[in-house]
Amino acid sequence: MDYENDTAWVRGLLHPGENLLWSGKPGKGHLFRREDMLLIPFSILWCSVAVFWEVTVLKENVPFLFKLWGIPFVLVGLYIVAGRFTVKRIQNRRSSYALTGQRIIAKTGKTVRTLELIDLPRMTVTQRADGSGDIRFGEATISRRYGMNYERSPYTTFLLELRNIPDVNNVEYRIRTAVEQAVRARQKLNEE
Repeated sequence: MDYENDTAWVRGLLHPGENLLWSGKPGKGHLFRREDMLLIPFSILWCSVAVFWEVTVLKENVPFLFKLWGIPFVLVGLYIVAGRFTVKRIQNRRSSYALTGQRIIAKTGKTVRTLELIDLPRMTVTQRADGSGDIRFGEATISRRYGMNYERSPYTTFLLELRNIPDVNNVEYRIRTAVEQAVRARQKLNEE
């Protein structure tokens, strides 16, 4: 891929004096995650029951409302079995990432999210056997309230996530180096 065309999207987002250090896109494949280990059996069960219901109702002489009732459940089942992977694939194709001397920028479609290097939250790196991986920043767990108690959900969202990065160790090194330089520049500015 042509370097200039790959970075054209980020050129318009740069502040005056901000330099681009790295840009990339998610690699292909790796749509399955650890969270899917629990969701796949549940999604197959859900879809099976919904399809069974709908087929049974369509064969019987029941009111029309009963025939319509199962359709949303079948659609949800089809989405959680296969549709969500298609959505992930489309999101990966529409995603681009960039590292500058001041920020990390993630773009998915028309949505752009940034984190300042100087205030970067905790970084978590997950590497796969082929060298690709994910870099996640910050952590926001979803909590549900039951009476007076809060229960922590097993699902965690992140402030920013760079998904399926080829050669994730190289990108992690570049980010850590850029953070160190940003911190030194801030200290030098404060000393003056």
